[in-house]
Amino acid sequence: MYVSLNELKQRITILRPVTEQDAEGNLVEHDRTEVATVWAKVLPYAAKISDGYAEEVKEVDYRIAIRYRTDIKVTDIIRWQGKTLQQTAPPYGKDGKHQWLILECRELVEDE
Repeated sequence: MYVSLNELKQRITILRPVTEQDAEGNLVEHDRTEVATVWAKVLPYAAKISDGYAEEVKEVDYRIAIRYRTDIKVTDIIRWQGKTLQQTAPPYGKDGKHQWLILECRELVEDE
């Protein structure tokens, strides 16, 4: 994936889940706080459709490139064009350098 500054044309919002313990001691997400809104290059790179007896699951995977930053966690949620994307792998630096950060994400598509 080649990335240059003039290709970062899409805005994404990085959200961090806020959790608290319920009465049984389980961690429950009750809110999301905004970590940052940054320019990005978003590329869909895989789609999977699997039919089962009880359900049909459609998944779209995305690869997102942003400027390198150290405050992104694998549990953070990405909001892009009204879609909610969940990270499937820890963020990593492109080519091992601290110039670009690559986020591997998945969107679960629900039929209406």
